[in-house]
Amino acid sequence: MTKNKSALFTTVYPEGAKYLNDWYSSVNHQDTSEFDIWIGCDRLSIEEAQNAMGGRIEATWIIRNDNELPIQFRERAIRKMIDQYSGIIFVDSDDILEPSRVSSAQNALEHCDAYGCSMCIIDESGNDLSIEFNRPPNVEISDLLLRNNIFGLTNTAYNSETLKKCLPFPQNCVLLDWFIATMAMNNNAKMFFDDIPKMKYRQHSANTAPVLPPFSNQQILYATELVLQHYDIVLKNIPKLNHLFKSKITFAKNDVLTFYNSMIQSKEKLDEYTKRLNKLPAKHIWWSCVAHPDLEELWKQ
Repeated sequence: MTKNKSALFTTVYPEGAKYLNDWYSSVNHQDTSEFDIWIGCDRLSIEEAQNAMGGRIEATWIIRNDNELPIQFRERAIRKMIDQYSGIIFVDSDDILEPSRVSSAQNALEHCDAYGCSMCIIDESGNDLSIEFNRPPNVEISDLLLRNNIFGLTNTAYNSETLKKCLPFPQNCVLLDWFIATMAMNNNAKMFFDDIPKMKYRQHSANTAPVLPPFSNQQILYATELVLQHYDIVLKNIPKLNHLFKSKITFAKNDVLTFYNSMIQSKEKLDEYTKRLNKLPAKHIWWSCVAHPDLEELWKQ
């Protein structure tokens, strides 16, 4: 294992190539150099990635195989890193790191197992939207993870021992970040969330989980389907799921299923839900657009 070093891991892909120069510039401006860069290439060659970043990059490159599922690709990279490093710092290559992003994660992992941080939201061009992605106040992380997620693969870091306990990943897992956070929580990981923004989180049309209104009917239904899939994966693939945690997840799943059935059975209700959701304050986190508690009278009538 590399002593006193962390791996900073991201994946690059053709759709996000235009953001790579911003990303790499922010990596170069970290207030520590005590980390190694690992880059997963998904349908993008090393040469193409380096050209987009602006020069030759000193990194360990992992190339996705033609017959490899995205989840298998990421698992293969993570398995290589946890054998060499004590901690893995995850960032998305379309986002921008604040100068203390890496050092804050490293410092946190000295006293916790999993770290997440708040983020400032920027638009596609990198303009600050004066909106922050924060942990909701007065909510325990274990309760928050039942309905939503704040531990993404752009704003987190995990110690390697915790990640080892999360393997293998289910091959049909789309919301890998939420699965890892849930798995870590179930394994009694000590989880810490930094309220000071350490990332600039870019919102664009390719985001899997948009957090800014306006939301569309289609986005609401698709997000709900992903959340229901997440619940199924957690219930089927965590054999030692804490009994209380399991019962709470089952309850949450049933509530979201009630919401989903109501939305698909009545376009009028879905229209009304979307309209009212878009009028709420823009303080969303991942998946808070699904079955929002402030609007539950719409589907629990």
